[in-house]
Amino acid sequence: MKKILTALSVSLLIANFSFAQSDEDALRFSQLVYGSSGRGVGAGSAFGALGGDFSSMTINPAGVAIFQKNQFSFTPSFVSVKNNSLFDGNSSGSHKYNFNVSGFGLVWAKQNDQDGKSKWRNVNFAMGANRVAGFHNSVYWQGYNPSSSLAEKYAELANSSGVSPENIAGIYPFDAGLAYNTSLLQFDSASGYWALPEGGGVKQEQSYKTRGGLTEYLFAFGGNYNDRIYVGGSVSILDANYRYNSSYTETDVNNAIPYFKSFTLDQSQRTTGGGAVMKFGMIARLNDYVRIGGSVASPDFLFLNDNYSASMNTVLDSTYGTDNASSPDGQYSYNITTPWRMNASLALTIKKYGFLSVDYEFLDYSEAFFTLNNDNSTDAKAFENNLNTTISKKYGPAYNIRLGGEGVINDFRIRAGYGLYNTPFQSEVAEPGYDNKITVYSGGIGFNEDDYFLDFGFARSQFNSFLQPYSLASGVNVNGVKESTFSNQFTFTIGWKW
Repeated sequence: MKKILTALSVSLLIANFSFAQSDEDALRFSQLVYGSSGRGVGAGSAFGALGGDFSSMTINPAGVAIFQKNQFSFTPSFVSVKNNSLFDGNSSGSHKYNFNVSGFGLVWAKQNDQDGKSKWRNVNFAMGANRVAGFHNSVYWQGYNPSSSLAEKYAELANSSGVSPENIAGIYPFDAGLAYNTSLLQFDSASGYWALPEGGGVKQEQSYKTRGGLTEYLFAFGGNYNDRIYVGGSVSILDANYRYNSSYTETDVNNAIPYFKSFTLDQSQRTTGGGAVMKFGMIARLNDYVRIGGSVASPDFLFLNDNYSASMNTVLDSTYGTDNASSPDGQYSYNITTPWRMNASLALTIKKYGFLSVDYEFLDYSEAFFTLNNDNSTDAKAFENNLNTTISKKYGPAYNIRLGGEGVINDFRIRAGYGLYNTPFQSEVAEPGYDNKITVYSGGIGFNEDDYFLDFGFARSQFNSFLQPYSLASGVNVNGVKESTFSNQFTFTIGWKW
């Protein structure tokens, strides 16, 4: 570590910046957007009162009872993501592409003997997978910050804790320790820690990519009572996978900061795990034209493990050169319990001509909570309590609307849909216009024969979000990044019936 003596001022303030679980992890696994089959995507995933499509069982498991034949389906998807970022008046863009298998499933439809003794027409069983969330994204932003630096966050953290230079790398191995070991943070016994780019005057930029998804492996069972009432339940095993890789850089583009040229912080995180969710639903066929449906889904009980690391490179002037430092490999295990979900659905069906349908979904994001597993210390329990308190104050109840329609022309199908997934934030918390509200416009076509079917669906979704790179206890305003994300999903399903 190179010691540089200068008269830069010191901030003696309280803050924290480290790798840890955050409320955004709970949001990531709670905000689900459905669409895992070509037919489902094309008709807006508004199948809660319809069933008859494998993806519908994620919304209402009573849909399994609608099937009259055995069926197997397989659905690959291609997703393109475009992200526009705005930081301090500077606009930047990035793209990402992903190919995945969004769903597959097998349905056994057992017709009961029509001897007049039982009104249970058929009892069906299904097993397969539906992808319920995708985490693929790519973000790049950049701009000039005249008033602050991320390095000041590290100085606040070190000074507020009173950690010694000998212990800083061990106590803060993923942030302030890296900054000290690469000379970004300086220390003297009289004034404590201070950051080289104190007060900003730097170009800031970040590039990060995320990938992964949340998939339900479901087992559903349902029955058809007299072709009027359809009931079903499901148990699903959840597979969670999330990866994050980030590179953040600050550069003295004006050559105005003594000794300092630039520093880069690289971070990586991988979250893996599993869990379970249970669902129950019912569909009632009031007459030949009207169906209503309702379902309830338990919380997702997720058991997750984070593996993470960080490294830093600081470039000083020609006298002091370059320093590099890396963190140890970090690991942490924890649980997330997501909110309950309730769905109500209505469909108008005309057998020879198609259908119109609407789904209404309600959930309360503030009901999500963490349980930390690595230790039972008072510090861990305090952090867990603060984290759950943040969730309860930051997020709130939300409703989601899905609309869909299908037209029938002999064996040909044409579909359209719309989805509105409302903001998960409390009104006083959300950044106006950048509140994670998702809108989806979709359409598709299909071809349905007696023993096979082909479905193609396209969905265009958009949401705006707000990224706060860091905050300072000093009260200095730190500009945020306004992100607009556009996603195009192309989904194709091939299925066989017998």
